[in-house]
Amino acid sequence: MELPEYVTREEVQRVCKLLNISDWTRLTDGKVSLEEARIILSELNPEGMDIDLERFRMGLEVELEHGIQFKDANVTNNHPLLTGKIVIAHFKEMLDYYERLEVAELEGDLLKAVLANKPEKVESYYKRLVKAKLALSQAENAELK
Repeated sequence: MELPEYVTREEVQRVCKLLNISDWTRLTDGKVSLEEARIILSELNPEGMDIDLERFRMGLEVELEHGIQFKDANVTNNHPLLTGKIVIAHFKEMLDYYERLEVAELEGDLLKAVLANKPEKVESYYKRLVKAKLALSQAENAELK
């Protein structure tokens, strides 16, 4: 079954222009500037949640996977406000959502590398996993204060 395009490229371009940010339909590297993250967060945070801007920026980069990164899984067409709403929804669950996600994804990558018997990848993923677990631990500690 062919699904329709729910969010058009033109709509994404229109919203980007209104927000005075770059055209997100042209994003190729999945990188979001801190300034664009600030603009999007200011539009989407009417309740004034205490959201760290850098965490929000990183969340936007992660959630772009729901856009044009994977053609067969494109839901948002890189719409900046819809992408931002996904991030906000995850932050409403827990503010350290993306630190937890990073740990989970690296654990999966590490397992795949072990099963594929690729010791150089095992070492690389393990080092990244240790750093991700440290970041998660620091985020949890900050929540407790």
